[in-house]
Amino acid sequence: MITRALVAVGLAASATILAAPAFAQTNPNTPPPQGPPVTVTVTVPQPPTADRPLIKAVPRPTGYIVDGGAGVLGYLGGTGRIGPAWNVRFTADFSRRFAAEANYVGSANRRSDDTGTLVYNSLDADLRYNILRADEAPVQPYLSAGLGWAGWFGPGGTPFALVTPVSAGVERMLTEHIKIGARFNLRPTFFDDLGHGYERNPPGGDTWTMVVNLGGAF
Repeated sequence: MITRALVAVGLAASATILAAPAFAQTNPNTPPPQGPPVTVTVTVPQPPTADRPLIKAVPRPTGYIVDGGAGVLGYLGGTGRIGPAWNVRFTADFSRRFAAEANYVGSANRRSDDTGTLVYNSLDADLRYNILRADEAPVQPYLSAGLGWAGWFGPGGTPFALVTPVSAGVERMLTEHIKIGARFNLRPTFFDDLGHGYERNPPGGDTWTMVVNLGGAF
């Protein structure tokens, strides 16, 4: 009798031990196993630097740039009304910081006294300094200054004056060989009497220009 009781107790204990893992696996309140934390890295693309095209990301060749532009020209002294301006420029790089420029500016402005239109032409040579190199920012800012000739054709015009242009601008590569930019230019002028011969204080030829340029880099 005692032997049968011991056997019954053993069988009951064995059944309890075998049933415990199954109960643990099917228990709906058991939390799922926790794995290592997942880290998500988001990379925000940066705009290309000014020496890399917006359309095709390859370095531009260095050397020479020929570009043309259009914009507006005004007279600081009120000699003429704001009128259309055009620009042609040749640039030769010395280094990533310095370049030389040959620059032509033309415009047509109605005189403020309504006596006719002044046609302006100017040629100058400039030294340019790049504030940032082209590989340092999405656009390349620069300053330039130079010396040149200016002449006016029309009522009260003079064929010769000395001009000292000072400019600030930005530019960047649009494609592998095409460059875009914008420039603001002040052009203080000397020997620039644009009067009709009877004014006590004749108007002068100091001007400002704002042009947008498009050209090729070679």
